[in-house]
Amino acid sequence: MRLHRIACFLALVVSAALSGTVSAQADEKEKSAAAVPAESDHDSATTQSDIQVGDVLTVKLDEILPTQPVLAYDRIFASLGRYEARPAQLFDDLCLTNGGGGIQTWHEDSKPTDLESYTCKQKPGSQQDALPTVLVAPDGKTLYLLSGHHILSTFWDMPNGGTSVPVLVKVTHSLAEGDIDEKWDAMKKAGQIWLYNTRGEKIKPSDLPQYLGMKQLKHDKYLSLVFFLRNVAYSDPDTDFPMANPLIRPMSVPYLQYHWAQFLRKKMKVSQYDLDDPEQYTAALKEAASMIVNAPDDEEIPGSGKTAKALGKFEEMNTKVLDSLLSRQTSSWHYAMAYRIREQEESTPKRVLEARKAKEAEEKAKQEKAASGESQEGTKAGESQ
Repeated sequence: MRLHRIACFLALVVSAALSGTVSAQADEKEKSAAAVPAESDHDSATTQSDIQVGDVLTVKLDEILPTQPVLAYDRIFASLGRYEARPAQLFDDLCLTNGGGGIQTWHEDSKPTDLESYTCKQKPGSQQDALPTVLVAPDGKTLYLLSGHHILSTFWDMPNGGTSVPVLVKVTHSLAEGDIDEKWDAMKKAGQIWLYNTRGEKIKPSDLPQYLGMKQLKHDKYLSLVFFLRNVAYSDPDTDFPMANPLIRPMSVPYLQYHWAQFLRKKMKVSQYDLDDPEQYTAALKEAASMIVNAPDDEEIPGSGKTAKALGKFEEMNTKVLDSLLSRQTSSWHYAMAYRIREQEESTPKRVLEARKAKEAEEKAKQEKAASGESQEGTKAGESQ
């Protein structure tokens, strides 16, 4: 099935003439009818092969294919860490992403995989502008995710989530009819897809992952830096741009943060920093922020076709926001660091951890001894005077 989906996607590039409709069986009709909670201009028995732009569908996470190969893992770690500290936040995010406006009621037995086990403030699908968006492939039924890769990957990777988490999505684009080449080019120009790997190199659609989640989509460390630097070194250049769902965070410039990541990739080496070390991560953030704010206003940012100023760069670093990010225990950075460090420890052999702790203890003892020696010398010098 996955190979068939990828073949469909490749057709976008090679201009293969694929059929736009596929007949569906009766049981598929029943499933689809129950899966569309929001009102539609189409009959309630609409099947997946009859998907039209504007439809709202309920699908499982493994029924959606990504249109980008990278993620900011620390953005996901921040959410996962917050869910551990505040379980209600998980269901609030589910409701918000499903167009339900936030959580109304939930209990210990509530499950992300069961929409009936918790209640949102509004009926799911009510706020359609908050929903993740999808593209219908030329076969008329395969769905490719356009927005929401991070939050849906979070749902995929959370301990009580997985492939069967149901989510509502809105169909905003279709390649089922018309000239495929023209539509494909229009999608690229409109910034609806991201075909660059962690090295900033262009990839082919056939190189895209087959699933969401961190096991398939790779970690772009520069993108993680940029995620934390919003409102520190840059912001959306259109301050009035509507944001129905901050978890998806659409911006007036498509892939704004990804363009800044491409910029940083050419300016600094994140590999020089150990991002599992809070102090080194802090240093990396400060260097990245400096690179952004010190960029000339008229410098064109790679791949964006826009200047640094047009991408919302600040004239100077907002140190107040940065200090709050680094010091506040409930900031996204703190949640991400706590989760990242624990994940790293759990995946490291016990003997390595013990050796590391012994070395850290030895270094600390040396520092304390040196500080004690300096203190004693200072005292003696004072007495001699």
